[in-house]
Amino acid sequence: MNNEEHINKIGQDFSLWGLLKFSFPSVLNNFFAQLFKTLDDGLFVSRFVGKSALAGINILNPINFFQFSLNNLFAVGAPNLSSRKMGQGDQQEAKRIFSRIVYVAFFIGTLFALGLNIFAFPLLKVLGADEELTPFALISLRTIFAFTPVTLTNAVFNNYYSTAGKPSMGLLCSILNGTINIGLDILLVVVKQMGVLGACLATISGDAVVFVIGLIFFLNRDHEIHFVNPEGKFFSTAIASCENGLPQFINTLSLSLSSLVMNYQLLRYVGNDGIAANSIVSDLLRILTSLFFGYTLCVGPIVSYNYGAKKKERLRRLLQQNAMVWAMSSVVLTVTGLLLRKPFISIFINPNDNSEVFYALTHYGLTIQYLSLPFFSGCVIIPRLLTAVNELRASMTVAICRNVVLRLLCILTVPLVFGYRGIWIAGLICEFLAFLVDLYALNKHLPSYGYDAPLKIGGKA
Repeated sequence: MNNEEHINKIGQDFSLWGLLKFSFPSVLNNFFAQLFKTLDDGLFVSRFVGKSALAGINILNPINFFQFSLNNLFAVGAPNLSSRKMGQGDQQEAKRIFSRIVYVAFFIGTLFALGLNIFAFPLLKVLGADEELTPFALISLRTIFAFTPVTLTNAVFNNYYSTAGKPSMGLLCSILNGTINIGLDILLVVVKQMGVLGACLATISGDAVVFVIGLIFFLNRDHEIHFVNPEGKFFSTAIASCENGLPQFINTLSLSLSSLVMNYQLLRYVGNDGIAANSIVSDLLRILTSLFFGYTLCVGPIVSYNYGAKKKERLRRLLQQNAMVWAMSSVVLTVTGLLLRKPFISIFINPNDNSEVFYALTHYGLTIQYLSLPFFSGCVIIPRLLTAVNELRASMTVAICRNVVLRLLCILTVPLVFGYRGIWIAGLICEFLAFLVDLYALNKHLPSYGYDAPLKIGGKA
């Protein structure tokens, strides 16, 4: 296989249908990954252990978001770098970037896992865990998060499958991971009644198998991206990857902060039932939005490739295609979510809880979150499109504006007017305002997509 064949899989001239077809495995991959995670952390724990256990593991959401932010530093930034190098014809350097970033991600993950275990009790106190929630949270903290080196490396593998021209590998790994996870959930949580510990062991078992598969795949030199001699430069590659992944890092890191504030607000206005209800709301929201996240993860390297190759006509067409995908998917996801609210919630709530208040909280929160889906989806894809064409400052600015300034401001102030309902209304207001900011930023940087100037109201670029 020659160098041109290596490049053409993400460098081909995509039609809208071709783009959707190429990204489809990545979409399904992300969907199944989130679905299986939700079934593990949400359904099995909620129905077979209890809502206190569910609240206990979800009090750790700020730490989850921080870990996801680390994923974005490496798993989003590095594939963009490799894709640009491929667009410039430097296939070997693309492989070296991948090899370096795997080592760096595993090392950083190890440090993170050690830190969490050493400072477990002070962290749980800061997060607001009381005597009822602490035992459940501690189990999750010291099992799942001990596997952070593997989790970060898996994130790198998963995002590089598309860059390597094999997005279907991510889907295969996701299905396998979920199958192992759910199978062990049934055995350990339902049959053996091991509670939260059983759910955690099921999770890390699936991750371990996918990690081994990733190693085998990327050790195969027949693939477009595979392990090579990194030839040093770990620090400079890590810095470059962090620069490219920084907007997504800031985005997710700020979600960690806003999640912490939201938990405090829920505890203040509702109590532990509020944490449990919001856990179900967040899980069901992530299941639907995972389809869109999967698409953006796949399309990002394609845009970066064409940006590196300076193909302006393709960049313009890709921008238009992404706008159509956003519009169509927003309508479909919103309508689907609203129509299926009740059956979705009924799956997660244990009938033995017999709490009408708990159900009402969950139903209301989910309704508001699904109404925000069009704006939420726009706030996902626009920063990715800016990052893909190296507009890092703009991408980081809109991320900070959305998740630090607007989200925190709304979470702190809107409940003062609407009470506990305002905790979720704040999300809708935040996403709408952030979407307007994102549109302004994208329009301002249209020249990076091959336009001569930003669009003017009533005129053309």
